Amino acid sequence: MASPFRRGDMVWSYFPFAEAPDIPAAVRHAGVIVGVFTPNEAARLAGRHLPAYGAAVAVYTSSQVQKFGDQLPIGVIRVDLDRARQNNNAKAFFIDTRVRAYLPLHKAFFPDIDAPNHGVIASIDAGLFKRVVEQFARVNARAPEQIVTLGPLRPR
Repeated sequence: MASPFRRGDMVWSYFPFAEAPDIPAAVRHAGVIVGVFTPNEAARLAGRHLPAYGAAVAVYTSSQVQKFGDQLPIGVIRVDLDRARQNNNAKAFFIDTRVRAYLPLHKAFFPDIDAPNHGVIASIDAGLFKRVVEQFARVNARAPEQIVTLGPLRPR
């Protein structure tokens, strides 16, 4: 079965918290999908069978844009209100590529996966997605100690 998500989709999820990295959070949270794996790819990477849709890597988002002030750390992208609206969001937000979740594509982590739109809020524009990928790589190269890796499928 094909994944309901594509790279660049902003989706509703139960993005895990650092305090309980393998457990779905109790509240919905938007995440940006940066990678999607078929069921066979996901099973091979995880070393075990996974749900029919496969797996995804998502990065954290938040509308708490004042959190960092004017100095954004490496890996954090502020999306102003105008661009947020272009991407089907009512508020400005930030994308934190340092906080990554490796998740099975399953209702436990993606509550609307069986709904007609699968919980996709929007597919972010190509330019913004390019920045996400660039910042993801920049964190890997320059600040790996800042990476927070979550989810039951995270590399250990």
